[in-house]
Amino acid sequence: MVSSYLTNFQQLSRNVKLFILGTAIQGVGLSIYSLLFNLYLKELGFRETSIGGLISTTSLGISLVAIPAALVIEKFHVKHLVVAGMLFSSLFYFIQIMNVSESSLFTFGLLASMFQALFNISISPFYLRNSTPEVRIHLFSLNTALNMFAHLLGYLIGGYLPEIIHWSMPAFNRVEIYRGALFCAIGIVFLSNFVFMNIQKMPLPKSNKRLFEGIREKQWKVLIKLILPRLCLAFGGGMIVPFMNLYLKETFNLSVKSVGVSYALLQIFIFCGVFMTPSLVKKTSQLRFMLITAGLSVPFMFSMGIMSSLGFVLICFFLRGTLMSMSSSITSVFEMEHVREKECVFASAIILFCYHTVYTTSTRLGGILIENYSFRPTFFLAGSFYILAIVLYHKFFKHEELKAHEICKSIVIESEAA
Repeated sequence: MVSSYLTNFQQLSRNVKLFILGTAIQGVGLSIYSLLFNLYLKELGFRETSIGGLISTTSLGISLVAIPAALVIEKFHVKHLVVAGMLFSSLFYFIQIMNVSESSLFTFGLLASMFQALFNISISPFYLRNSTPEVRIHLFSLNTALNMFAHLLGYLIGGYLPEIIHWSMPAFNRVEIYRGALFCAIGIVFLSNFVFMNIQKMPLPKSNKRLFEGIREKQWKVLIKLILPRLCLAFGGGMIVPFMNLYLKETFNLSVKSVGVSYALLQIFIFCGVFMTPSLVKKTSQLRFMLITAGLSVPFMFSMGIMSSLGFVLICFFLRGTLMSMSSSITSVFEMEHVREKECVFASAIILFCYHTVYTTSTRLGGILIENYSFRPTFFLAGSFYILAIVLYHKFFKHEELKAHEICKSIVIESEAA
């Protein structure tokens, strides 16, 4: 597996390697931010319903920008979009942290996530256009694996950073300690710009099309089949995933350091799982791999809502996260290969728009359920929506499995006859 990754990595262009590196650096900063931000909000005195609303600004911002960005993205160099996105998102995240009112936190968080969306929309189309089908699965898996390693590093740093700031600045209260740690996180995100600036500009495709020309000709039937299962995954994930650090901290009285270490251990599990993904996919099909990994994650989701043992819950937390990350790394390739290459940017944007719109709603709903009932109902609801997503993927694309099986069967028969 290592040899296969090294071989495929050598075939990647300099631009792709720089993009992977910049994404990893950004991932370190964003993972620190995501680990500490809702703990910071809790320290400010916000309840789970408000925290859910503030966390959801990330998804809301991405959904608002996704489609407009897709319509104009081909008129700009990816380098310019990414650098502009990182610069302005860093600025607005910085301003957000300096404010304590809910309206200001929401407004600047929304603005930051809207510029962050420029980067998110560019990832899959950029990799698709700068890679061959032979290296594509390895590229997407490598990007995910390095992202997991970056998050591992970020969660470890984030878990210890409040202690380091408290040790160096003993006069700081807890709110100021968290704020200082978040400033460090955004500083790391800003540093990723120095990598993205080195990406060489590629010639833009010539196009005389008007802005909304060709919308009706898009592969809407295919897009709807790709979007509906994603919506179920978004609804399920949004209800519990953003609150897992609060769940571990409040239910089991873990310290911030212990939560950070738990998240770092999760990244090790995910890194190993995603690293093995290309080799495992070769033994089956992309669709079957997605269904198996997502299906196996559901019992672990349910178990976290039932069990009260910290050790057992952490094992379920690690395995669920690993299986869903293995599934999502292949889902990106699966989606991009089901649309025409010239429409991959639009497809990526429309999927992001729908996914994050639903994720925004479910995160708010998850906060309300947690505040009024407990964490337990959200695990069962999330798992139920994962099951629905699996059923829809199978219903919409099972004919491809049958067709692939028939082709393989005919090849075997012909080879035996020969």
